Amino acid sequence: MTRWFTVLLALFVFSTHSAQLSLVSNGMTTKTLSDQDFSEFPQAEIATELPWLEGVNSFSGVQVADIFEHMKMPIPKTMTFVALNDYQVEVVVEDIANYQPIIANRKNGKIMTVRDKGPFWLIFPLSEYPEINNTDYHAKMIWQLKEIRY
Repeated sequence: MTRWFTVLLALFVFSTHSAQLSLVSNGMTTKTLSDQDFSEFPQAEIATELPWLEGVNSFSGVQVADIFEHMKMPIPKTMTFVALNDYQVEVVVEDIANYQPIIANRKNGKIMTVRDKGPFWLIFPLSEYPEINNTDYHAKMIWQLKEIRY
């Protein structure tokens, strides 16, 4: 009985974990953004088909470029995006400039949970740019995002 209680408590704590995205430069956290912080940025939306979901879904959040503009910093030439499970992808500034990906915190108007690939998911507009609808860009669309290193 105690074992089940512990498992249920752990699942509850994990599922209610507050969403935070850390920006890390040279190993030091420079900024931590919450879901509330995201609501204070200009909002962007991408409606697109993705290989992991059925049909067109609408994602809303903040453009990557807007995060660095808010910090009064140029967009880094290279950024490493890190997931909760420590999966990492590298994205270059040209991809940010050319395709305006967003860090989504909402899917179809609802907050994304860890179970739903949230709390943050890097989304590229595949439907708008069919030339990036390939495995290279699919791999860059990291979900359960926790950190951006630059």
